[in-house]
Amino acid sequence: MSTQEFYIRGENDTDARGPFTQDQLSSLVEAQQVDGSTLYYDAALEQWVPISTNESLMGFLFPEKRRLKVRPKDDIESLNVEQAGDAPIRVEDMLASAEGRTSDTRGKIDPKISAERVSGVARYLLILTLLLSMFAMLMPRLDVVYSLDVLEMVTDPFVVLGLIDVFFVIVLLLGATSSYPVVRFRALFAVGMLCFMFFLTGEYRLMLAVGAGTIGMYFMTLSVSWAPLIPAALLGMGGMAALAYFRVFV
Repeated sequence: MSTQEFYIRGENDTDARGPFTQDQLSSLVEAQQVDGSTLYYDAALEQWVPISTNESLMGFLFPEKRRLKVRPKDDIESLNVEQAGDAPIRVEDMLASAEGRTSDTRGKIDPKISAERVSGVARYLLILTLLLSMFAMLMPRLDVVYSLDVLEMVTDPFVVLGLIDVFFVIVLLLGATSSYPVVRFRALFAVGMLCFMFFLTGEYRLMLAVGAGTIGMYFMTLSVSWAPLIPAALLGMGGMAALAYFRVFV
């Protein structure tokens, strides 16, 4: 059957087309140029007959598509069965649940939300630490700052660090936490340079104060949970407050 050739024509056509193989007829079916009513010449009957009268040809050209059936499963328990007396779910309840403010979710706050809260508090604590550092660095050298003596300002490490702290305070007040890597670099630079200076001059109290303050400042930029943030904040603000006290009031 696969090697048989067919001449075809429409019901109202006078001219025939062909010969075509079954594969070619199949292509014409896909192109919607041939259907069951199209006539083909049956050599055995010596007449034109519709393709629909030839079962084998119809089976080749128009194969029946199997319908996919989904077998239903019995005894499937739904997790969301509505019970009598159930209260409607509100957006406020969903938010309260996510934030751990309901009786069922208290103490189970979303870690991402908790980390965002800690980071927000850490930013303000870092700003306070930088303000204390700025006060400790610039207060004893206000005469240099007021005189706007650029040469003396850039050669004084305390003035340079104080002005850097002013810049970071402004940036962090604007919410630009992307500056944290630079803040960490400032902390490491300060702890290395100032501790070395204070060590050489024998000012060990100042060395410990600036070391504690800058280390606390460094870890505040990394804190995403309360456990490391609290000691880092105490260390940072306490160290910078002590540095300000020793440099300004003593």
